[in-house]
Amino acid sequence: MTYLVLARKYRPRTFQEVVGQEVTIGVLQGALEEGRTGHAYLFCGPRGTGKTTTARIFAKALNCEKGPAREPCCECERCRAAEDGAEVDLVEIDAASHTGVDNIRDLRDQAAYAPMRARFKIYVVDEVHMLSKAAFNALLKTLEEPPPHVVFLFATTERHKVIDTIQSRCQVLQLAPIAEPVITGRLEEIAKLEGLNPGPGVLEEVARRAHGGLRDALSLLDQLLALVGESPTLADLARLGGERGEAEIDRLLTAVENKDGAAVVAALAEFGGDEEEVLTSLLGHLRTALVVSLCGRETPILEPPPSEAVCGRAERLSHETLELWLDELLHAKDRMRLLPSHERFFLELALLELGREESTLSLAAIAQRLEALEARLGAPVREPASKPSPAPAAASAPRPVEVTPQPPTPAPAPPATPREVWERVIDVLAGNQGSLAEVLRLRTRLVSLEGDEAVLRLTDGIEDGERRLLEGKRNVGAVARAFREVTGRETRVVTEAHEKPPPPEKDEFTQEVADLFGGVVEEDR
Repeated sequence: MTYLVLARKYRPRTFQEVVGQEVTIGVLQGALEEGRTGHAYLFCGPRGTGKTTTARIFAKALNCEKGPAREPCCECERCRAAEDGAEVDLVEIDAASHTGVDNIRDLRDQAAYAPMRARFKIYVVDEVHMLSKAAFNALLKTLEEPPPHVVFLFATTERHKVIDTIQSRCQVLQLAPIAEPVITGRLEEIAKLEGLNPGPGVLEEVARRAHGGLRDALSLLDQLLALVGESPTLADLARLGGERGEAEIDRLLTAVENKDGAAVVAALAEFGGDEEEVLTSLLGHLRTALVVSLCGRETPILEPPPSEAVCGRAERLSHETLELWLDELLHAKDRMRLLPSHERFFLELALLELGREESTLSLAAIAQRLEALEARLGAPVREPASKPSPAPAAASAPRPVEVTPQPPTPAPAPPATPREVWERVIDVLAGNQGSLAEVLRLRTRLVSLEGDEAVLRLTDGIEDGERRLLEGKRNVGAVARAFREVTGRETRVVTEAHEKPPPPEKDEFTQEVADLFGGVVEEDR
């Protein structure tokens, strides 16, 4: 018998079995009870939170022979046909493989026909954000004035990619990430039904790694059972690789706190899996620490309660520092998305950058240091040269002193050559955007700096991801600001592609000799 994965075996069949989406379920059940169902719904939310499953249950409830009902009975012919995938009036479409306008035109034409057996003809369109703009536009009129027997149920993980004119014609339901205790509770129920005996903390760690997605939690549990059988432990979970536990994340961040670069690299090397998963865990840990720093460890915002490692970090670091760390890691996430082949490099660079004290100083700390520096460099106290020698201290009265103003420190001389300018620009960028500075140093050279324009030429062999990084609007602006800081004037930055060297000029004498003896001139390669 073919094994059925846990995510499919325990997929909810009724609204009552759906966990962690009380608001969305309440809206749908209220609409069914009051007879206020709409003609189009858009289910949004992260992966594995129940968007398509909820849409299917809603479709069953609409067509149930005992309904429309608050819950589908799962016993009538219409419910059984929907569960078996045999309901001709329930059409499921994967928009990722039906993106074209012709597919939507076919759907629109079929929607005009009345349902064959059920009460409604229902279209469930998964990953609807994958439709092309032309396909969306072809659907607009049907969504605006649909036939009374048609209901559209859309699901998407990326709501922002669904055009506004489509969203305005739908009832939008936002599904939230499922809380870790809720996922843990559901895993415990399934473990009991399956006769499993997981070790202490295993299900809690699986729930944490799922990041709000119950399907991801069940998939990870399936992998764990395939690896070690019915009694997995935390050590077995660590063997799966990828994201590690709270202890490993805490050790990595502690190395950053201690500004120990070698320990940072060593701790990061323990994570043998996906760098993006590691970064997600770091962001989650620091976000929780920031909430604790601002709201206290007893805040009801956090569920489950924060660990002692997180609370200790919140006490040691100010909320300004935590915000700076989060911001730097979010920038690293953007760079990793642009250059996926350099994910480990960008993550290492970001963590090492966080370990530099200068890069994580808050504005208040910088202001305090400037005040101390001004106090140390204050003007010396001098007496006038014309005054007579003072009398003995015991007999003299206090004398006024005169402060001689010091001339302002001259600004450093501007760089003299374009090469010096370029080196200074890269140094400026290296202070806050190390990855951009490194790509500029390796993949570009300044070929012209005239007036208010700097021309950068890309080197031969530059990768597409590196090119996108250099030509991104935000990064071009950063380079322009660095030029302004170095040269003192506004500079427009232009990048141009690498030019292949022109072919060498032909040597007429050599060619004549070759013609005379019937030879061929070969170029050096």
